[in-house]
Amino acid sequence: MLSNKNFLTFMALSAIYLLGLNSCNSKKQKREEVLYNQYCASCHIVPKIDELPKDIWENSILPDMLSRMDIEEMYQNPITAKSGFRPKIKLQDWLLLKNYIISLAPDKLPLTQLPNNSIIEQFHSKPLALDDQNGAFITYLESDQQRLFFGDISSSLRSYNFNSNNITQHYQGKTPITWFNHQESLEIVTEVGILDPSELEQGKLFSKISGDTLGLSIKFHRPVHTLVEDLNKDGKQELVVSEFGDKTGSLSLLIKNDSMGYYKKELLNQPGCIRTIAKDMNKDGRTDLITLTSQAMESITILYQEDNLKFRADKVLEFRSVYGSSWYELVDYNGDGFDDIITVNGDNADKSYVHKPYHGMRIHLNDGSNNFKETYFYPLNGATRVLARDFDQDGDVDFGLISTFPDYEKAPELSFVYLENKDSKNYNFTTKVLTDPNAGRWFLMDAADIDSDGDEDIILSSFTYVFTPVPKDLSKRWSENNVDILILENKLN
Repeated sequence: MLSNKNFLTFMALSAIYLLGLNSCNSKKQKREEVLYNQYCASCHIVPKIDELPKDIWENSILPDMLSRMDIEEMYQNPITAKSGFRPKIKLQDWLLLKNYIISLAPDKLPLTQLPNNSIIEQFHSKPLALDDQNGAFITYLESDQQRLFFGDISSSLRSYNFNSNNITQHYQGKTPITWFNHQESLEIVTEVGILDPSELEQGKLFSKISGDTLGLSIKFHRPVHTLVEDLNKDGKQELVVSEFGDKTGSLSLLIKNDSMGYYKKELLNQPGCIRTIAKDMNKDGRTDLITLTSQAMESITILYQEDNLKFRADKVLEFRSVYGSSWYELVDYNGDGFDDIITVNGDNADKSYVHKPYHGMRIHLNDGSNNFKETYFYPLNGATRVLARDFDQDGDVDFGLISTFPDYEKAPELSFVYLENKDSKNYNFTTKVLTDPNAGRWFLMDAADIDSDGDEDIILSSFTYVFTPVPKDLSKRWSENNVDILILENKLN
């Protein structure tokens, strides 16, 4: 039996041992957190571990992350290793980081709260076939009132006349069409080059002037959007090209040279550029650019024009890399005279395919100085496109939303959603859905008064390429039926 003195000595030593053990555990925990913040922030905003389930981390994200890093003391196959920036890490630290992530990742993500919905009554649905082929592979869609311009995966650019029902061929290229700019004196056709993820620069731009088609000598890295704008008001049109790329990409400015060709200037060295809008955001008389980028560094950046075609980039919104930013609208939602930003996050055709409760539409209000704060979130699995218009002409902004990656098991009707604004200030919306929501796999969307009755109609286009798992009956239906677009005719007037 221990004496009182020995017992007190034993307790003191035990306390010191436990403190040391806790200190070691604290240091170990701190080391893991340091590694996570250091390496997971080297390419993008630090993700939250609980935003992906354990199996996705273990079987998809971590192996891909491993291929992008240089692991000391470990052989890595140069064929499977990703090119570009490769941060170095010791093998022991990599294993520590990997185990840390897996230990904290949840088994499952929480379910998305599904909204109550009812059938749309304001719009009448009219499916339309634009060719005699089953399935639909439209890669570009835009309407200018009476005509609908559309490009497809077979490199064809055509237009459909809503009055005559005639289809006109405008251009036949070699790779899928992703954008078309048509003005009185200049037309620009954008070909993506390689549709699937690639590091090759095979994209092309073609100009059509007075019936002649000329290819620009510059190559582009998977361009998906082209803006034509006289940015410095000198009477010459500049081209702003969103080169989506893959691991690398950029936002490029094309400026006319003395020989009436173009030279290329890089504005953003960042992959995933999707859409650019031109507008004077700080009211200094100069035209600025607002750009959405996806991929690793998901963000919206305002490029302020400070001098003649010289821009200063200000990243005003950032999202974590699993969000899947897909589109945005610039609109004064609350009527205070300042443009707000509406975003949709939901691209799910990547290595983290799982229904994510943070996918959906977000409203970011402008404080008047181009600082944006998220004030409303509408959850929608796989949200990929948004239209912001006053469709019912009651003085507030309504929304049309496409989900290319809906939850086909629990909510297949949410492939297209119309949000009718009932109380703008309190963000009160009613959710309306189509009578036949899965007649196509909705991919692109535009709005125009196609029947000239004074209200805006909505046009949806389908792309039935299978990115992710879909029910067999739907795949069969899409392959055996011919629905290229769906016209939602507004019955307001």
